[in-house]
Amino acid sequence: MPINNRTIPSLNSLILFEASARLGTLTSAANELCVSPTAVSKQIKQLESFLNTKLFIRKKTGLELTKKGQTYLETVRKTLTVLAEESQKMDDKVSPLPLNLEIGACFSHFWLIPHLDDFRDKYPDIMLNISINNERNMSEVNSHEYDVAFYYSSLKTSYKNNFLLFNERMLLVCSPSFLEKHPECHNLKHIWQQPLLGLKDAPDFWENWQTWAAHSGIDYLEPLNEIQMEDQIAVVHAAQNGLGIALAWDWHVEDLIAEGSLVALTPPIECKNNAFFLTRTENANRYSAECFIDWVMERVADQRHVAKI
Repeated sequence: MPINNRTIPSLNSLILFEASARLGTLTSAANELCVSPTAVSKQIKQLESFLNTKLFIRKKTGLELTKKGQTYLETVRKTLTVLAEESQKMDDKVSPLPLNLEIGACFSHFWLIPHLDDFRDKYPDIMLNISINNERNMSEVNSHEYDVAFYYSSLKTSYKNNFLLFNERMLLVCSPSFLEKHPECHNLKHIWQQPLLGLKDAPDFWENWQTWAAHSGIDYLEPLNEIQMEDQIAVVHAAQNGLGIALAWDWHVEDLIAEGSLVALTPPIECKNNAFFLTRTENANRYSAECFIDWVMERVADQRHVAKI
């Protein structure tokens, strides 16, 4: 379908409009773009005439966007951002901006690293900088420390750039050798007498043996024989080595169960309080961030589809 050029304003007028809206005065926009305030004013008037609507309310204190101006600004910003990023990618001499990922150790160990080769095959031009942080404060959604972050939080978490990745589904797992040695561990009535594996000093809002018992409808008793570890990676590794029964999130152990190094003693239980999210900051490189998030969501959807077959 051919593009009707008569319905598209000049690129220069859109750039001047975005700068004027962002900076609040025509003079500031003129200074930033190295043109005269008169030229900015003329371009804005021509744009308003082209669109047949008012974009700004002129006040003594500066410019105020009209409702239509606010709506148009969002579209203009998205369009200019995409155009700038796509144009940058066309320059063979310009290295692509790296994508700064801040993720938890479990997401890195159990999910991202095993699948990362597929991402590199599909997006060889995107360089990843990966940092491990298990304690990200998600109120800092505009942090300059990362572009995309993975975090665990309440399902009530509300932020427009949140992407729900994994619902919280927990199950009990052990190694085949442990099950052979302790066949009675299938009986949950005796679970508290079994060698158990747990987290040391876990945050209060994390699911644990006590909350799992409540979700499972069984009485919680203080375990008689429990080894506590610093992180969930160590817990799962200990279970693989036959040291006891681990309480694990399903996406941590799906591949390990499939390969036979762990056995599921219970079906997953939907806890329905918390979940695992990806989030993108407003200042993130849009192309790289969206490519990464789309790739993750597609891989997760594929895994869910395979699990249902």
